[in-house]
Parts: sequence; C-alpha cells; structure tokens
Amino acid sequence: MSTIKPEAALYKRLKENLPNSHITRLESRVGLGVPDCLIALGPQQSRFVMVELKVVKRGRKVALSPHQVAFHLKHWDMRVPTFVLVQYHPPGTASSRNAELRLYRGEQAGDLVLVGVDVEPVWACNLAQMQWHMLRLELLK
Repeated sequence: MSTIKPEAALYKRLKENLPNSHITRLESRVGLGVPDCLIALGPQQSRFVMVELKVVKRGRKVALSPHQVAFHLKHWDMRVPTFVLVQYHPPGTASSRNAELRLYRGEQAGDLVLVGVDVEPVWACNLAQMQWHMLRLELLK
C-alpha cells in the first residue's frame, strides 16, 4: 500500500481547487531548483507563475535547497513571479484540517531557510476555511 507524499497531496489539493488556472507539475529532472508547479492563470489576466510546494509538519523550518533558493532569487530579480506555498501544521495539530497555507514571494526564499515559517507571508489562510480565489488573486499580484 503506497501513501501519498505530503507535497503530492498539496499539489492535488491545489490542482483541484485553484479557480481559472491550469497547473503543470514539473518533474525534478527539468533542472536543479526549478519549482514544482507552472501555473497558468487566466483567462482575463493571463499570467504564468512558478510555485514551489513545501509541507512543514514538525518544527518551523522550510526545507529549501540552495538550488531552489538561487532559482527563486535569480528569477525574482528578473521580475519573474515565483512563489513558495507552504502547508504549515502548527504544534499540536495533527490533521490537515488544522493546517495553514502560507504564500511567500520568491524574494523571501533565503529568509525562509534562515527563519522558517516565522517569515511574514504575503498571504495566509487556515486550510479548513480556505478561500482558493483569494490565493489566486495573490498569485496575480
């Protein structure tokens, strides 16, 4: 019996719920540091964004590799929108229902490695009260 990995479950949730979008899962073979998802947002405000998915079940650390940090910082400097979407489980919360989704800009990647989820997200929501259209609006900014 195989269990689904936490990031794969987050991807599935995102793909099923993000309105007016088409999400392509990028495989790690593409290149070191390339984010997990290429998201086309449309149709009125057509835009592509790249999103790295992370799940933090214990502690506060966001496990981004040096390649991932470099990718986000380089592309953010070029004004290419990249993001890190973190599903964070606060201490004492075992189920996904009590988790939070926190969205960070690519420019915050270095701080996420150093400080973890204590970095101020650009957007956050409790997963049980998730408003997917609000996440979409943040990705369009």
